[in-house]
Parts: sequence; C-alpha cells; structure tokens
Amino acid sequence: MTARPVCASLLCFVVLGLVGLEPAAAQRGARGASGTRSPGSVSRVNWDGEANTVSYTNQGKRWTVDLGTLKRSEQAAEGEDARPERNAASSRRGRRRRGGTGTGDYRGRPRRGRQYTEVGSPDGKWDAHYENWNLVLKPTGDGDPVHVTKDGNRDIHYGTASWVYGEELGQSTAMWWTPDSRKVLFYKFDDRGVEPFHLVTGWSGFNTKHYPEFYPKAGATNPASELYVYDLASGKTTRIDAGGGRDEYLFHVRATPKGVMLVNWTDRLQQHLKVLRIDTETGACKVICEERQDTWQTNRPGMRFLKDGHRFIWTTEKSGFAHYELRDLDGAHHATITSGEFPCGRIQFVDEDSGWIGFEANSSSVNPYFAQYHVARLDGSAQRRVTSTELHHSRYNRSPDGKWLIAQYEAPNTPPCTALYAMDGDRSLVLAESPAGSAANLAELFTFKSDDGRFDIYGLLYKPRDFDPGKEYPVINSLYGGPGSGEFGMSYVSRPRSENNRGYLVMKVKNRGTGGRGKAFLGAAYKRLGDIDIQDHADGIRHLRKRPYVDGDRVGIVGGSYGGYMSAMGVLKHPDAYTCAVNRSGVTDWRHYDTIYTERYMSTPQLNPSGYDVGRATKDEYIASFKEHGRHILIMHGMVDDNVHPTNAFQLINALDKASVDYESRFFPNSGHGLGRGSSKTQWEFFDRILKPDRP
Repeated sequence: MTARPVCASLLCFVVLGLVGLEPAAAQRGARGASGTRSPGSVSRVNWDGEANTVSYTNQGKRWTVDLGTLKRSEQAAEGEDARPERNAASSRRGRRRRGGTGTGDYRGRPRRGRQYTEVGSPDGKWDAHYENWNLVLKPTGDGDPVHVTKDGNRDIHYGTASWVYGEELGQSTAMWWTPDSRKVLFYKFDDRGVEPFHLVTGWSGFNTKHYPEFYPKAGATNPASELYVYDLASGKTTRIDAGGGRDEYLFHVRATPKGVMLVNWTDRLQQHLKVLRIDTETGACKVICEERQDTWQTNRPGMRFLKDGHRFIWTTEKSGFAHYELRDLDGAHHATITSGEFPCGRIQFVDEDSGWIGFEANSSSVNPYFAQYHVARLDGSAQRRVTSTELHHSRYNRSPDGKWLIAQYEAPNTPPCTALYAMDGDRSLVLAESPAGSAANLAELFTFKSDDGRFDIYGLLYKPRDFDPGKEYPVINSLYGGPGSGEFGMSYVSRPRSENNRGYLVMKVKNRGTGGRGKAFLGAAYKRLGDIDIQDHADGIRHLRKRPYVDGDRVGIVGGSYGGYMSAMGVLKHPDAYTCAVNRSGVTDWRHYDTIYTERYMSTPQLNPSGYDVGRATKDEYIASFKEHGRHILIMHGMVDDNVHPTNAFQLINALDKASVDYESRFFPNSGHGLGRGSSKTQWEFFDRILKPDRP
C-alpha cells in the first residue's frame, strides 16, 4: 500500500501548538537526508509576536506569513540553510544526563555492561571510588579516605554491578550521592552461585589470556543485589529495604528535582514493576506507583516532574496502550490524562499555567505507525487530536504564545509537506509542498495478514532508482526484529539503500513483537521468540514473491545480534522462503543467553520448555529441512564476544556437521559483539555469489 500525496487538500483542526523536534535518527537515515532540504520542508522558523507574523525559509526563499490574515509574502532571496533546525528543547534532549538529577559528577566512560568507577559529590568535596571490590570515599581537599566497605572480593563486591545489569537494565551507575552530598547510596552484589563464562583473549598473539565473566544464563542462578546508604556525618551504613536478592531486580536509582531518592524494583520475570521512594535516614521504602502485565512490563516508564517537584506525569500501559497519568510522590493518583486505543509517544510540551500537555501518538486510522499530534488538559479533560492529515508527522514547531504550530507530514513514498495550523482549528495554510508526481518511488509500503489473522503486518520494499518492473530482482530481507524494535520509520525515502545499488530489492517488516502498536501486538511474541517474529518476515517474502519482478528463488536474509538469530531461524525454519542467510553474531539457543533479557521475553527454560525448543536454531528438524532444500548459510562471529558468546556459533556449526550439512563461516579473533574489518566484504561476496544480482 502506497500513501497518496494530499498536500494541496490538507484539512486541519488544531487546538494547541507543538515544541520543535527533529525526526528520529532512524527516520533521518531512512529519508536519506542530503545537503539541500526537500521542497516540502522549511527551516529557520522565526515567530514575531509583536508583528504577529512567522517567517521561514523554503528552497532558498524567505517567506513571511501574517498570522492575522494568513497571507504569505516573499522576502529577499537568500541561500538555503541546510543545517538541521534545533531549538532549546531538542538541544536539551541531545545532552545525556549521567546518573540522574543531582546524584554526582560521573567521570570517564564505562565499557559496555560496566558501571562508572568514580563519581564526585554534588558539592565537590568528596569523590566516591570503586576500588578493589569496595567503596572508598576520598576528600578532594585535606583529609583521610573513608573505607565504607572492606570485605569486598571477587564474589561479593560493593559500588559496582553485574555485567547483566549494565547490559540489560542500562545500569551504568552503581554509586549515587544524595543531592545534599550528605549520603551516598551504593550496590552490594553477591555473585556466589553464578556460573562464570570463560572467554579467551589474545587469539592473534603468541599467548592467550583467560577472561572469565559472571554471566547468569536463562534459568540459572542470578546475582543477588542489595542497596545500602552511607551517612558521612554519622559514619553509619544502613541497608535499604527495597528487596533485592536473586529473583528480584533493583535498578534505575535516581533523585527527584527536590532530592527524593527513588529506585525501581521488578520481579525476575519482569511482569511486576514498583517505583519505591527511599527514606535515606531509616532505609525504609514506600511504593509510589506500580504496574503489572501478563507478558512483560516496561522497566523504565517515563516519569516527568511538574514544577512543584512532587507531582509527575507517569507513563502507564495498564490499558494495553502507553498513556499518561498524573501522580505524586505520596502515591496518590490525581488524573488519567490520556486514553484511547493507541499508544502515546514523546511528550512535546507541558504548560502548567494553562493546564495543557501536548504529545505524539500513533492514532492514525489509516496506518498505526503514522505519528499524530494530540493535546489534553492535565486533569484528563479535553483530549483531542491536533493533526488531521493521515500521514506521518514530525518537526513540530510551536509559537511562543501557543496559538500556532508548524508541522511536517509525509510517508515513505510521499514527499514532505509543511503546514501552519491555527489553534482554534478553523484556519490552516500549507507553507511548503512537494510538486505533484515528484515522489522518488524508492520505497513502497505493503501489508499482509499475520498467520493467525489478528493483525495487519506492515512492510516496506526498497527499490533501486532505475527499478524496472519488467525485470526479476533478488531480494535481501534485512532485519533485527527483536522485542520492542522499530525496523523502519515512516518518513519519506529520498534515496536508495546501499543494497539497492548492488542490484537487490530490500524488504523490511514490522513483525509481531516490535513496538509502536500497543501491548497486544508487542506481547504476541511472549514466550515465542524465533517463532511468530520470523514467521512474519517469511510471510512477507511469500507475499512479495507473487509479484512478477520478485524472484522468489533468490532471497537472502541478514541481520546482526538478534537479527543474526532471526536470519539463522529464517533459512533453517523457512527454507521455502529463503535461499541463503548471513548470521552475524546471533544467538542460536536462548538457553545460551542471559537471564534478564531472555526470561523477560521467554520466561525460564523450566517454565517454558516448548518455547525454548521451538526457538532453538539447532533443532534437528530445522537442520534436516535446510539440508533437504539445499540452502546456504554464512556464520560470522567475534571470538571475544562477551554478549552473545561464540559458543552460539560453535553449537550451530556442530549441529550442521553432525548432519553433514555444508555451511560457510568466518571468525574474528579480536572482535567482540561487533564484527571486525572485512565482514561486509565477506557478506556481499557470499550474497552476490549465490543470488547473482544484475549489477548496475
């Protein structure tokens, strides 16, 4: 299905403005941004409240709109400004806040899965250090260091966390100062009982080195975490009564704008989330909000504080869709701000004086991925959709007085247009539009039904610039496909992908389990990784190969990490759909992977044995079907991959060897989860040899 240009016939009903935003990075990449803006885009927007005008640049010309009459006049010509437009809000989002508000000055940059080892107190008088498994406080001036803990060792350590916490819970911090610098909170981790995984480094040297890492695999013993707080004045250490242990997770410690310390708690299967308020004097905790799901719960829901530092906007999925509530630190629920059969996205603005909130939501009746702009009152009343065009919206710009907004809208094969909307909803003006018939025709949206008939599955087919429907093309299914991922954006595609330039069509699919559609679509993959997700991609190929220009006998699939797993499962489980696959650093059996990620989506092997079996690439029947169809696979992996261990590749190779099945492989002696130099060359030599595209 291809979206139809509607710029000239735009119908708008607008009630509030928007904060200017840049498109997401993935969508900027999809549109193939170049040095010159699209004819339908605007730049250098300037609101003049005194003159009641707005000015902007489009295609090298400067225009001014009288907001009273909506008459547009051209100003003196000027060069096109190709720089991306930024305002204070987008710039703030670009600065990463380390460790949370007021919890210290985090120094250095931890490696993947690790935590900061040094954090300065907010008042600059102390530095907290993780040293030799312990927490040490050092004065920045005169004075002796304070050894807060002394009994840390390889098995029990303080001021750091397990690798799996860093990798899967985003826990890059393990020591936190209270904003008043009087206390420091810290982790205690107990790795006793956790089986270490033994990697070897130095494969290209004269001797190798042993590299063990505590790595809890699905269903196995977890590290036990606890939180403590040390009071500098009294020298007392108090355990924080937040839970913890081996079957619970404590993470996302942070301070509120008023200095209240919070921590998130979840059970091992991550279906129950609690946000706890910490009393740093006694260690007692109080639940201020919690969520439960039948599948898995979002571990870090949005929590945006209002000016009083006590109330906050909370993102909840209780209804099956992400929506906003107004809550406070005492645990009180003040209002359900938004509702509807669609998920809300990023908050665009909060105006406490007028009582309005603006937010993005995937509420289009035409395409569930087209972003629309909504507003509502903070008391939950007057919710309404602002944008009326059934296309994807972005690059919002709200006037300072809140009476006007500018928004860009588009689709993968619909070039951008930009409109000015009046807050009262009875006036609008197209500021810039792409000429009719100017679509590059490089990307086509298509849909098909999921095999259970419940969902429309959306895909995108990328085509070469010189696409000829009279020819037959090989196809590359490029994918990631993991839970909550996006796969592709809805912005206009203005230039071909690199694969297209090699003579291939490229298919991408938003499979069940990916984000943006609500919990039913997301949770459909629960306990079924490697089952329904790859089913949707294979069915996408089956749908496309009915077209005369798609050669169903020349189909490749490729991805990395989760995408590598999907690639292997695609060619092994669906050899009728795929001719060959490149598995880049992929899992091959979920029992190999860590507890926090795997059990979140698959439960444990003990509770879900059939799901783990169905999702295992080394399954005998898959290997036999792969052999029977005469398919091809290239397996590539880093020998020092501490995330997806190289044993995943070795076990798949072992299963193929046992069945006397041919395969190709390449290992990178000094590479971790990212493959080394030459992997791309190897991949394309493999695809070109087997799929034989007509090179441009």
